[in-house]
Amino acid sequence: MNRDEAFEALEYLRRVVKETRDDSALQNWGIIWMVHAFTNGGGFALTGWLLDHGRRTPPPFLLLWTLIIACNLGSIALLRRRRAGAKTFVEAQLWAIWTAFVGAVSVSAFLNYLLGLDRLFLGPVIAVLAAVAFASMGSLMGSQWYGVAGLFLITALSMTLLPRWQFYILGAVWLVTKFTVGWLLDRSRRERAAQTAARPRVV
Repeated sequence: MNRDEAFEALEYLRRVVKETRDDSALQNWGIIWMVHAFTNGGGFALTGWLLDHGRRTPPPFLLLWTLIIACNLGSIALLRRRRAGAKTFVEAQLWAIWTAFVGAVSVSAFLNYLLGLDRLFLGPVIAVLAAVAFASMGSLMGSQWYGVAGLFLITALSMTLLPRWQFYILGAVWLVTKFTVGWLLDRSRRERAAQTAARPRVV
């Protein structure tokens, strides 16, 4: 193999790895994120509503988020049936990032309750944890995700300036961001599927 052939082979491998990485997200995250934009965004807004109406004990929030997580898991189970191919390493990492995010938010909420802190603490922490999750995704799926991480950091700062509205702000940013990203991912998936279907097959 000469030098030109070696470079061509490396370029081919790079494209295969990139497409595998992108397909993993495009096939499994687009529609899921659009659904979760409404469930989680609505959940944050309802959290703010409960706090506004004097709820401070854990049961109402445990019930709310248990229902939301159950709905999220149910939507994942249904939508993953449509997934093509085996789970890739990158996809496994993405699931690990979001599982860690959910766990970190749950622990933060529990610590918030144990320390007797008001909502001034928890809301911005959730936004910062979301920023960390998106930044971690940036190392797997491209630098554009760092921009989303930056948006959530700005959201965390705005929530501290408007504490009365912080969970409503978080819910709105979550809804718009996750739905937009999910729609873009799903549109790319559909475009790629159309291109693949249009390609002539070599028999």
